[in-house]
Amino acid sequence: MAVEASQIANLLAIARHGSFTRAAAEKGMSQPALSNSIALLEQRLGVQVLERSRRGSTLTAFGEILVRRAEGVQSLLSDAEAEVRSHALGISGPLRIGATPSVLASLLPNALRLLDNGQTPLDLEIVDGLDGRLVPMLRSGKIDIIVGPVDEMLGGTDDVVEAVLFDDPFWLAAGPASPFYDAKSLSLGQLADAPWALPREGSTYRHHVEALFMTSGVAWPRDCILVNALPLLESLVTHTSRITLVSRAQLTRPPQPFRVITLQGAGGRRIGYKLRRGGRPGPLTQQFIEALRASASEL
Repeated sequence: MAVEASQIANLLAIARHGSFTRAAAEKGMSQPALSNSIALLEQRLGVQVLERSRRGSTLTAFGEILVRRAEGVQSLLSDAEAEVRSHALGISGPLRIGATPSVLASLLPNALRLLDNGQTPLDLEIVDGLDGRLVPMLRSGKIDIIVGPVDEMLGGTDDVVEAVLFDDPFWLAAGPASPFYDAKSLSLGQLADAPWALPREGSTYRHHVEALFMTSGVAWPRDCILVNALPLLESLVTHTSRITLVSRAQLTRPPQPFRVITLQGAGGRRIGYKLRRGGRPGPLTQQFIEALRASASEL
């Protein structure tokens, strides 16, 4: 027997409140009726979806799967309603784009320039953040696409599909105050005691930097300022003797106020986009992907 939508809606209410009493009040039903609904849900699935205690109710691993999927369905239904309303008003969208810091300087703005023809009104939102925040939002349907690093060493998930736009090599950036400013090529070993500015934990970019130091046999810098904001990283390099790592996707159009230097054995990463597996991108999403590809070819 199939699970009923009302049972999933009741589970979502309990997950929000952590309480049968408050969830029953929200749903306008008695607590015994709500308990019976969850019992039928568990019976049909053959698993326990909630752990009940005197302090409230928490989701089991099975319950978390149901809630995650259900939130995605709710987001899709809300999107469908919003798209119908927008279409009726002659507006293209909605489209919610998740973007990591590495693409905010050039790739994303250029793609948006190509997308925005000035003729059709757009219902579009940019959500900037690190991968760890954006991927759950994509999986739950809160955003439609992520632009940023793909094909990462940490691997993806079964419900997310990736596409590569271009390879993104790493370079060293040094400002006029740095003793390395006039260098043409350097190894990481030559920079072991240099003052650095590097990304904080929580991004795939940080994982790449850590892997680079590890594979080069060079210890993590002792003198290091940690920051994820790219403008601040560039400002630190420009106005102090600190150095950092940059990539093609991060750089704005030249001239930059610092020099980009070849870093031997630095390697790189791949930049692309992520979508929910099995989803059907809307017209504006498809147009945005075409604009991304065009922008990537310019880089």
